[in-house]
Amino acid sequence: MPDFPVESLRLAIVGVGWAGSRHAEAIVELGQRVQKVEIACFVDTDADHLNYTADCFGVAARHATLDDALADPTVDAVDIATPHGLHRPMAIAAAEAGKHVLVEKPMALTVDDATAMIEAAAANGVRLFVAENEAYEARIEFLSRVVQSREPIGPITHASVAAGFRADGGYGYPGRRAWLAEPEQGGTGTWMLHGIHTLAGLRRVFGEVRTVYVREHKSESFQRPELEGTMTGLLTLESGVSVSIAQSAETRFHANTGGYLLHGEAGSIRGLADGYELFMEGEDASLRPYPGCGLSSYARELEAFADYVAGDESQPTTGISERRTLAIVQAGYESAESGLPVDLRERFGPI
Repeated sequence: MPDFPVESLRLAIVGVGWAGSRHAEAIVELGQRVQKVEIACFVDTDADHLNYTADCFGVAARHATLDDALADPTVDAVDIATPHGLHRPMAIAAAEAGKHVLVEKPMALTVDDATAMIEAAAANGVRLFVAENEAYEARIEFLSRVVQSREPIGPITHASVAAGFRADGGYGYPGRRAWLAEPEQGGTGTWMLHGIHTLAGLRRVFGEVRTVYVREHKSESFQRPELEGTMTGLLTLESGVSVSIAQSAETRFHANTGGYLLHGEAGSIRGLADGYELFMEGEDASLRPYPGCGLSSYARELEAFADYVAGDESQPTTGISERRTLAIVQAGYESAESGLPVDLRERFGPI
C-alpha cells in the first residue's frame, strides 16, 4: 500500500452538492474531537456553486475536474459524491492514480460495477470504502448488540423493518438534487436510493442475507410509472431467520409504525429513530434512549474511513461489504420482475 499519511487524511471532495457538503460538515464536526480527516480541495463542474460552497467552508483549493484533483500530490484520498452512474469510472480512475476512495451509496448501480471498483482498488494497493451513514447510527449499533448478545430478548425468531416517506405522487427532488430520481441522469427509484440505506443497516443488525423475495406496488396516486412505489418482501438470513421488509415512497411511517421490530424467545424490541421500546414481562415499555457517542453518523463514517485506511479491518462499510448490500438491492429488482425468490449465492457467487 502507498505510504500515505493517515494521522490526517487529506480528502478531495468530488461533487459538492447535498452529500458532498454533508461530508464536509462531518469533517469539521469530527475535527472538533480528533483530526483524522481534512479537506484538501473541492471539485465540481458548476463553477459558481463550487466557489460559493468552497467559500462557505473556507476551502482554498478548487478544481473543475476529477483529473485536476488526482494530479494534486497533496491529495491522499477522493470522496466521490457524484451521480451514481459516475461512481465506477471515478473510483477506478482514483485507484489507478494511487488515491484511496470513499464513495457515496450506492457504491455502484450493479454488482459487476462494484466488483470492478473493488478489483481496481486491490490492484493499486488502495482502500475502497462506502459512505453509508445508516450503518453508524446509534439505533443500528444498539440493535446489532441486542442480536449478537441475545440480551435482553434472547435469540431472534423473526423481525420486520419498514422505512419510507410519502412522495406526494411525484417522487422527485428540487434543484441540484433532481437527478436523484431521474434514471437517465444516474438516479433511481426508492428501492435503490433509500432501500440501500435500510439494507445496509439491516445487514449490520442481523447478519448476511441468503435469499431475497420482493414484490412491487404502485398506488393510483403514484405518478412515476417507470419507478417503484413500494417494495415489500421477505429476506431469509444465513442464520435461517426471516426478516420482513417494506421500503416505500408511497407511505410515511409515522411515530412507531415503522422502524425495526425484533422478536426473540424472551421478548420483543421496537427500534425507532429516537429510541427503543422493550416488551417483556415486568418491563416498562416506554421509549428509552439509545446509548451514543456524541458524533453524528456522518462524522462516524468519516472516522471509520480514516481508520480503515490506517489498517483497521473491522470497519463495517468497506467496498466488499457494501457490494453485498448492493447485491440484495439488485436481487430485489430481479425478484420483483420474475416473481421468484433469488438466492444470492446462486445469482452472484462468492461476494
